Amino acid sequence: MTTATEVKLLTLLNVSAIKRPREGEKPGGFRSPTVSRQQSVDGEAPTPSKRRRSVVFGGELGPSGSTYGQNGKKAKGKGKAAEPVAAAAVENDEEAGEPDAELEADSDDEAANDDDTFNTHFGAAPSVLTPAAVAAEAEHKWVTSRTSLRGLGRVVEQRVGEASDGKARLTPAIATAMASKPLASTYLSQLGAYTDLYAHSLDGEADGSEKGVGKAKHRDALRAAAAAHAINHVLKTRRRIVRNNEKLARAAAAADAEAPEPPRDQSFTRPKVLLLLPLRSLALEWLEKHLFPLAGEGTQIENLRPFTSSFSVPADEDPLAGTKAEADFPVDHLENFRGNSDDNFRFGIKLTRKAWRVVMPPVNEAKLIECDIVIASPLALKMAAEREDSTDVLSSIEIAIADGLDVLQMQNWDHVQFVFKHLNEIPKSPHGCDFSRVKPWYLEGQARLLRQTLLMSRYDAPESRALFNGCANVAGKVRVDASASLAGVLDRVRPGVRQIFNRIDVDAPRGAASLSPEAAVEEVDARFEHFTKKTIPALLRSAVSRQNTLVVVPSYFDFVRVTNYLRKADNVSYAAVSEYSSNAEISRARTLFFKGKRALLVVTERLHFYRRYKLRGAKTLVFYSLPEHAQFYSEFLATPFIPSREAEAAGADADVDPAEVSAITLFSRFDVLKLERVVGHDDARRMLASTEARFEFA
Repeated sequence: MTTATEVKLLTLLNVSAIKRPREGEKPGGFRSPTVSRQQSVDGEAPTPSKRRRSVVFGGELGPSGSTYGQNGKKAKGKGKAAEPVAAAAVENDEEAGEPDAELEADSDDEAANDDDTFNTHFGAAPSVLTPAAVAAEAEHKWVTSRTSLRGLGRVVEQRVGEASDGKARLTPAIATAMASKPLASTYLSQLGAYTDLYAHSLDGEADGSEKGVGKAKHRDALRAAAAAHAINHVLKTRRRIVRNNEKLARAAAAADAEAPEPPRDQSFTRPKVLLLLPLRSLALEWLEKHLFPLAGEGTQIENLRPFTSSFSVPADEDPLAGTKAEADFPVDHLENFRGNSDDNFRFGIKLTRKAWRVVMPPVNEAKLIECDIVIASPLALKMAAEREDSTDVLSSIEIAIADGLDVLQMQNWDHVQFVFKHLNEIPKSPHGCDFSRVKPWYLEGQARLLRQTLLMSRYDAPESRALFNGCANVAGKVRVDASASLAGVLDRVRPGVRQIFNRIDVDAPRGAASLSPEAAVEEVDARFEHFTKKTIPALLRSAVSRQNTLVVVPSYFDFVRVTNYLRKADNVSYAAVSEYSSNAEISRARTLFFKGKRALLVVTERLHFYRRYKLRGAKTLVFYSLPEHAQFYSEFLATPFIPSREAEAAGADADVDPAEVSAITLFSRFDVLKLERVVGHDDARRMLASTEARFEFA
């Protein structure tokens, strides 16, 4: 009897803790919306609770029947237009005690929705988290198959268990917002299975063609679906915790009721979604175009105006705005760097019943842990982790979305690997977590086996594949296989240009596979040896190629290695610039090369990615390795035909015969993905399988 009384008293204390003022809020859960936070344990009438007021910037409201983005005009569809936002609003309307019509209309009871993958995948006992699946994942026994999926085309599927037959149920607001987007709805149904997805080359963007870049309907549809899926997941998580709080409160209010078993519905910290992005401009696009339009009728978007001003650039201050920039730069460069291209940002979004709050930077971990969605760049997360000595904000991420992997690869890939390495680790601090309500698989360190990862890129790359292969979602993984559709960029090279491809073969160590890590290490040294002992001597022997030669290297590591060799070489005059060179250094090197005072000009792919300079004066081009961006190959081969500034001003073309221009490219079997994007799938397979090591295109 005494034990039962103690358990009941402990339950009452837990419930009263849920209803305390904001400073006592548990980051891992939500307070009850139906019982006043001032209600006492002994059943006395609650005193009127004061609503915490905060300034609401902008006054924009979300659609699905609301007036977001319509300048205050009445929204189309059902329901009345939302009232203008007041100057003060409830900070957390779960304290207000008003019933939520959406929650009442759409019950989230697990027993009633056994086919909902939200319940079967993220419940207290997920059906996909079987001992057999866990053991198969630990032993890397993934079963691979190829199939076709609507919207994605050919895909590669990997599974360690049985596929789920259920689908995710949508909240009414999300269902209404997605009703007019058939392609996004198709993607949303696939994401609802909570399988991992690596999507790339959806709109022909792998080769950088303008038909895909700038007109990426599939990419935009996938982003819209991912945003809807993430918001739907957060709302359903919120609904489950709120309902369980209500049940605990009712049980505690009953004098003779038996203390209920604490529901297993929470995690270590509150953030459930991570959106990893390379630039502030892309973060602004995600929020304005994909996330905020999903807000329900009457939902306040707080801090919108300061967020927009912080993450955008006025049109008159943007050097890439206007028709002149469109004429000078390719479409993909404008898409990447138009707007605010800062790569250091970290903020959150907190969803409550009546408001979505953008938690603005500067933020610390304590502020982010109170949010539902964390949006950040890898650089910001890495710097914050080193400064705060904690990555606890990543401990309970259930959906990780990384968009713009092609841009992240041009930044610092180590930061991306750092973020994914620390996802779903046991936190160092409890952060007020109620461990009696934490799901068992969180406590057992199995959250990574259920986390859904969505990766999006313009093209396929080994680094992205390795990141995807490191994911351990037992529900399965799906990777787009677009290699067969790649046609290459050789048709964009001016006819008559001589193009030579030299394959570097590596003898794998005894007992090792031809594409083993040991062979990859050998390939790095073999490439450098081929360049220094064959390529450079051949260039110096020719009267044509010993002058006006442009050398393109992929990374700064290769740049340092090549320039160190050229510095010690005899009879070689060169200039070298990288992404770390100053404007003055770049201008001086370009001038010396164009005037013939330097025979070689060494540049990095990253420099071209960030600057897109027109490097005039080259007639021989040497690719130390194939560029990641296939369009860079054709862009570099167009540089010999760029007229001088004087000729360009007079409207004349460069007086260069295509027969005088040549290109030498080094590649190996490790460059299969890059080679397919440059020469096309069919030619790449022949070049890799042939016994010959030298190939020429004209």
